[in-house]
Amino acid sequence: MNQPLVSCIMPTANRQKYIPLAVDYFLKQDYPNTELIIVDDGEVSISALLPNNPKIKYYFSAPIGTIGLKRNYACERASGEIIMHWDDDDWHAEDWISRQVDFLIQSDSDICGIEHVHFYSTEKDTLWLGTAKNRNNPARSTQWLNGATIAYWKTYWEQHHFLDLQESEDDDFIKSYGAKVFAHDYIDGFVAILHPKNTTVKYFEGPISKM
Repeated sequence: MNQPLVSCIMPTANRQKYIPLAVDYFLKQDYPNTELIIVDDGEVSISALLPNNPKIKYYFSAPIGTIGLKRNYACERASGEIIMHWDDDDWHAEDWISRQVDFLIQSDSDICGIEHVHFYSTEKDTLWLGTAKNRNNPARSTQWLNGATIAYWKTYWEQHHFLDLQESEDDDFIKSYGAKVFAHDYIDGFVAILHPKNTTVKYFEGPISKM
């Protein structure tokens, strides 16, 4: 089986409490050929929270700017043929990377991911379940995906960098360049975690206070 190197990119800043979990989810993946690119432009380095593991590539920087610029910074340093988003505050099943790689290759798409996701609120101890309404659609250029779940070929990113945006940089990346986008149905492999330091509030959650 073809197992290209997968670079998981994790921009982060000042969210130390989530880092050990994010790294643990990565290290428990059953896909062997991986690296985790962590880009940290927070006030205090998270290096003390990271295990000594050759798969983890850590970059501590002066403030870079928007999340779009931070994603580009991480992609530039990625060695993998495939780049996968690995946000610092989400849960990933142990076969998330291997399933994503299979979907990306088998669909012959530029980008893959899921449309409907599960959300869990740490404040309310509540789980909102997504539904795989359109199971494994053919790859098409009009498909929307949740940006935290996407995997794509580095060659695609090299032609289409993220815009300098703090929100919706992933929407632009997915929809603006005519990419072949594949929505798969493995929605149980990912849970988006809602907490007071999220950058956006979901419509079903209500206002949340910033910490």
